Amino acid sequence: MADDSIEIDTGNTWCNLILTVIIFFIFFSIYKTRVLPSIHVEEFYVPALNSTGNFTTINNTIYINLKLKNRNPVTGLYYVDPLYFNLSFIPKEQNTSIHLAEFGLHGFYQGNGKAKRVKGLLMTHGLPSVLNGTQGAQPAGAFRVDFFGKVRYKLIGYHKRHLMSLAANVEVDDKTGVKVGEEAIRLVNSGAWDHKQAILLPMSMLIGAFFM
Repeated sequence: MADDSIEIDTGNTWCNLILTVIIFFIFFSIYKTRVLPSIHVEEFYVPALNSTGNFTTINNTIYINLKLKNRNPVTGLYYVDPLYFNLSFIPKEQNTSIHLAEFGLHGFYQGNGKAKRVKGLLMTHGLPSVLNGTQGAQPAGAFRVDFFGKVRYKLIGYHKRHLMSLAANVEVDDKTGVKVGEEAIRLVNSGAWDHKQAILLPMSMLIGAFFM
């Protein structure tokens, strides 16, 4: 009577085990390697600086298009409520900035690798005379966009909130009012976080703003 027997291929078993362990460590490394989201200014337009515009009254609005992206490939992000953006103008010959506007956003969740856009017309507190064209030639300078907020990674048992204080200078063409250059401008760490000041900032009107 012949014996039925099954031969176990130990070579393939070990190969599969090693491959599984390698894949596990790769995903574990990606999961544990976390980076903060990036914020870019993709579009920036100041109608008051457009010399071809036909405005019967002074236009105090600024159009802005921001892109917020979660750069983590496998980890989601929570943007903790509230979030703030400040907008100011820095004349080239001065060391102090001229505050123009600020607006806030409610917190939201962003999936891994996803991006959101915030864009619309921002109503400023009123552009200074050096920008609205009532003093002749426009002075050299740059607009500054600041972001203040907190984010939390979507990890089991992880509750730490990370402060983010980012800023970028945006140069605008003094004849068209459009951001100089086609490349998006990334906000970088400014180290200017002031929690108490940010909480007290009033919210301006963002006309027609929406998420995409």
